[in-house]
Amino acid sequence: MAKRKLNRAILNALRDGPLRYSKLHHSVSQASADVVHARTLTRTLNHLQERGLVEHHYDTDTADYRLTSAGTELLDLLSEIERWTREHRAEENNDEQSG
Repeated sequence: MAKRKLNRAILNALRDGPLRYSKLHHSVSQASADVVHARTLTRTLNHLQERGLVEHHYDTDTADYRLTSAGTELLDLLSEIERWTREHRAEENNDEQSG
């Protein structure tokens, strides 16, 4: 899985709420056609933490990963860009078919 796709897969997996490492690894692996190695996941999580998009939250008896407000905002922006792209592709296809 390319690094960008893994970044996005992690952010998407965390969109619905915090996940423990093992559940996050399972979720990301299910979303990928490729094997996601634990070392690769850990490096990517560290990268996302350094950029302020994901945080590793510790509690007294558990730890999980969760989106920061910046991570949530980025996902919202990416979703809006995808929506815009779909609309404009549809317009282009309609223009080509009518022209």
